[in-house]
Amino acid sequence: MPGRDPGGCVVTPLIGIVGGLLGGWLGKIIFGVDSIDGFFELSTWIAAIVGYLIILLVYRLVAGRKH
Repeated sequence: MPGRDPGGCVVTPLIGIVGGLLGGWLGKIIFGVDSIDGFFELSTWIAAIVGYLIILLVYRLVAGRKH
């Protein structure tokens, strides 16, 4: 997502970790498949990136209102 992130050096990796977990969970719930096949599988990366974008969007909406 383009633009300036409201998080710093600690918040950005946490968003990535939580987003990856969310992406894997959503992949299992929505598609009914094991989206985490292995580290080098494309489905794993897609799930993690989608989850990260969701969490980042929510974080920007919440943190952006404070500034």
